[in-house]
Amino acid sequence: MGGVKDRAKNTRRQAKITPKRTTLLQKLAYIARPFVLYMLVKTAAMFVLAIAVPALPIAGITVWVEEHARQLSAAVNGAASLIAVSFLLKEFLIEVSTDGEIDIDRSAPVQLVSFVKTGFWGERTARTAAGLALCVLLGITAALALNIGIEILLEVMSAAGNPVLDSDKYETVETIQYSVPIWLGIVLYGIVSPTVEEMVFRGVIYNRIKKFYSVPRAVVASALLFGIFHGNLPQFLYGTAMGILMALCYECSGCFAAPVLMHMAVNSFVFLMSQSVAWGVLVTPVWGALFTVLSAGVFWVYRKNCRRDH
Repeated sequence: MGGVKDRAKNTRRQAKITPKRTTLLQKLAYIARPFVLYMLVKTAAMFVLAIAVPALPIAGITVWVEEHARQLSAAVNGAASLIAVSFLLKEFLIEVSTDGEIDIDRSAPVQLVSFVKTGFWGERTARTAAGLALCVLLGITAALALNIGIEILLEVMSAAGNPVLDSDKYETVETIQYSVPIWLGIVLYGIVSPTVEEMVFRGVIYNRIKKFYSVPRAVVASALLFGIFHGNLPQFLYGTAMGILMALCYECSGCFAAPVLMHMAVNSFVFLMSQSVAWGVLVTPVWGALFTVLSAGVFWVYRKNCRRDH
């Protein structure tokens, strides 16, 4: 009897748990799957909406669509984004959850509302509020510096006969974005677009990359994917730089409100500035340098406060 017990003890003692190895291909598939799904659903939704709207049984709909083609294109893009991100809602809730789990007894929309009420804002303290305010200020100053820099670079390179940054797609996107009424621009670019993009790129993709790689790598990789998502070189440069800042704000603050509010403020401010004659005055090297220094100063203060908190 004693021999049997000894053998059982030895068996338990010798048993080893071998951690499951994840190959590079598996990691890439796990990270990229949400992005691919989002793009496929969004493209399909845009295609369906583009066909369905002109086919509505409303008198004069064809003429109305032709007269409001740009505004309709922007609205369809926003609606398709909301449809696409709904397919990632469970993944988003899992990634931003502190315990990595979701309540299977409640629907995803109900859990999303609960997350917005509780986890979205992080700790509701004066220090958190100050950090969020710094994120917004950092976003606005950095966005102005980057936009001015890119505009000046476009002008200089075009004048030199080297239009490497010129992009027909960029000009088309710009024309569509800035042709919508101000109220619609605020809704689409100040609320819908930032919310959806942050859920996809910081909420899901950034958190997934962090599971396998260091924070710096996750910040850069998610930002590069965010830049590529915009589909043209000027917006790639701008999107990548802003993606890095938004990921850093998310990482430092620990609350999802930081990148969302930063993105909302940036998009709204840039959109409103583009409607103003003041924008033409700001596109100079002096203003570009000033906003660069300001954004660097805000970033230094923000990082200093983050180190103090951690």
